[in-house]
Amino acid sequence: MDKKFHKRGFVTLLTALSFLAMVISGVILYIVPQGRIAYWIDWKFIALTKTEWTNIHTVSWFLFLIAGGFHIYYNWNTLVSYVLNKVTHALSLKRELLISILIFVFVILSGFYQIPPLKYIIDLNEYIKKSWVKSPEYEPPFGHAEELSLKTFTKKMNIDLPLAIEELKNKGLVIEKETDSLKKIARMNKTNPMNIYIAIKNFEQKEIETGIVYTPELVEEKFAGTGIERKTLSQVCAENNIDLTLAKKKLSEKGISAKEEETMKEIASRYDKLPMDILKIILVN
Repeated sequence: MDKKFHKRGFVTLLTALSFLAMVISGVILYIVPQGRIAYWIDWKFIALTKTEWTNIHTVSWFLFLIAGGFHIYYNWNTLVSYVLNKVTHALSLKRELLISILIFVFVILSGFYQIPPLKYIIDLNEYIKKSWVKSPEYEPPFGHAEELSLKTFTKKMNIDLPLAIEELKNKGLVIEKETDSLKKIARMNKTNPMNIYIAIKNFEQKEIETGIVYTPELVEEKFAGTGIERKTLSQVCAENNIDLTLAKKKLSEKGISAKEEETMKEIASRYDKLPMDILKIILVN
């Protein structure tokens, strides 16, 4: 039995396995929900979170890079001879070489400028990510809400803390410290931050905003990190007591055409703007 350690075989297998891990994690990250949604609902696939899949993709890519480097080193002479033969042969295939270059350039430009039909790969990715939002509760009230302590979160959402703790305990949840984050409390009780919020949402006291005068700075302060880009024009108007017809008129005066079922991101991208820019046009007088 040959007990000699085969370096070339080892490197080849390591390269193949790291490439496989990179491909699998890449496919998972293609279908994973948007970050704020994934963390809010504590999304997992095969018991792994979005962050863990991202980490796997990163380290497998790094391993593939190192293993690939050693693979080239151990097979340098063979590889150089193979490449030279192929290049010599390719130069005689001028038409094929030109078509290959054109296809390569088209694919790269399609990713940058979103040119059909490859644009549909990006559109499919967006569609899959949107499909995770099955109800308004899947959208966190603001970015990284799950990272806030229960005490800070209830204060920000204008919820009475003692009432919230009592309600959560009545629902069978264990609350050790009010300074624990929603994510920690959720995982300790085998649930997710979204369900924690749903359980205490009825205690939320909405502040009545009367006669509010929006400035660009106030719009940024109030709506930054709230996922406004994912909401449709009609949703934004309904949630902020804005007349839809008036909103569309304001946009029209700025040369922007918008349909009520379109998301703020869709409207903004068509005019090379940010969703926040569209919101400012609607809210700021």
